Amino acid sequence: MRIGIFAAEQQEIENIQQSLQGKKTERAGLSFYEAEYGTHTVISVCGGIGKVNAAVCTQILISEFHVEALINTGTAGGLHDSLHVFDLVVSTDAVQHDVDVCAFGYAKGQVPGTPSPFWKADDTLRAAIMNTFTQLKTDHADDFRHTDNMIAGRIASGDRFLVDPAVKQAIITTFSADCVEMEGAAVAQTCVMNGVPFVILRCISDNAGEPAALSYQQFSQEAARISAMLVLHTIALL
Repeated sequence: MRIGIFAAEQQEIENIQQSLQGKKTERAGLSFYEAEYGTHTVISVCGGIGKVNAAVCTQILISEFHVEALINTGTAGGLHDSLHVFDLVVSTDAVQHDVDVCAFGYAKGQVPGTPSPFWKADDTLRAAIMNTFTQLKTDHADDFRHTDNMIAGRIASGDRFLVDPAVKQAIITTFSADCVEMEGAAVAQTCVMNGVPFVILRCISDNAGEPAALSYQQFSQEAARISAMLVLHTIALL
């Protein structure tokens, strides 16, 4: 299988690229690395922050590198007290929390011309990640010693780093989301439009509240490593 791995920041993808090495190809100012990994061909890329970067990069992975599945790895802000720093969320679906065309009869988060605000992730990929995590907590416990919990949940994406408690509560109330970040829903929409299965994996780096920026700076590198290592182990077992 040809599997694409997208991350927004270098720290979210560097462990994967260092492990895989691979041939480098430049497209749209981005560096794509293609490598054989077990029975799969993996194409990994650091695509940049934000939904436009994510959509452009995802479409290149699909159109030019012909990926058959896509995994978006990275960090996120937790939206519930039950999610702690270094816990994991694997997507059931994703929504763009900053889309609002309600004046024309659309639901919040719904892009005009699309049937729903929510973009459903692939059940098989999600199950593979969750099963791998369960196994690794036993077999590689030290690598995941900081992670107590993994849930399947909804990812909310928007082009802002969330620090406002009122906006955080609005996202929880409106979308029943479990974590918030800046790319996943754009990856999701692009994959669904192309008929490519996807899953989003996020490790919690902050609580998406007022101290979020400080927490992110302190914990994001380790959170990124945890998510990336789980992606690698999952692909090896697919």
